[in-house]
Amino acid sequence: MAIFFQALIDGLLTGGIYACVAVGLSLSFGVMRLFNWAQGDLLMMALYMAIFLIQGTGIHPLVSILVVGPVMFVIGFFVQKFLLNPLVIRAKEREPLSVLLTTAGMSFVLSNLATFLFTSNSQSVTTPLTGRSINIASMFISTPKLIAFVVALGLTFGIQLFLQKAEWGRALRATSQDREVAQLMGMNNKLLYCLAQAIGFACLGVAGGLMSPIYAVSPSTGATFGFKTLTIVVLGGKGSVPGALLGGIIVGLVESFGGFLFSSLYAQIIVFAIFALVLFLKPNGLLSKDRG
Repeated sequence: MAIFFQALIDGLLTGGIYACVAVGLSLSFGVMRLFNWAQGDLLMMALYMAIFLIQGTGIHPLVSILVVGPVMFVIGFFVQKFLLNPLVIRAKEREPLSVLLTTAGMSFVLSNLATFLFTSNSQSVTTPLTGRSINIASMFISTPKLIAFVVALGLTFGIQLFLQKAEWGRALRATSQDREVAQLMGMNNKLLYCLAQAIGFACLGVAGGLMSPIYAVSPSTGATFGFKTLTIVVLGGKGSVPGALLGGIIVGLVESFGGFLFSSLYAQIIVFAIFALVLFLKPNGLLSKDRG
């Protein structure tokens, strides 16, 4: 029974990490209907930034979030402004294929640039949080994973509150429903898209800082987390911020229990099977709301 609860705890905490990565993609898809295929590689970039920052300055991983998060926010703003906005504004369809192809190209460039700069060897850093855990009734709770889970809850609540209550958040939702009408009502679609993408990138910066005591990073990290992020967003509901949290927890639990009962390989097969089943039975995801 103790092993069962240990697997449950590990799955929940790992799911929180996945949710940190996926919530930004869910936000950008929800308000812009744009899928960023480079999400995993952008996380890889944030992880490299966090690890090298911690190695170079010796700061705490949680402090690194205050640096990497804003830097990623600025990068996201300018990527949307100069690279993606021209494609979105020019396109007639709601979900332009050109954006998907452009972000796929961005993913290719980032992964190969990382290989060129850092080789294929993995990079890691030892921090005050590395290997730390809390022992309760013979069960071990990873301290960095617990922090990541709490932050994932805070991110989800904060972004959802921003979208529901803040003036800029309501403007983002209005633009997602009908960008032409929103523009006629005086909303600056170009600026709003930049804001949404910047918030999504900042979430990756936060995730990179939180993951630095837990994961080593290599150029292949992007591919690994890219597929998981896609799976999480589809499971929870494309465009649903709470759905990203739910999807992350589902994937984390399946991997934990699948690895405990079978093996890590079979766990990934089960995740893919659930992904396909949800697509078949509920294509819009578990918490998705139909959009016009």
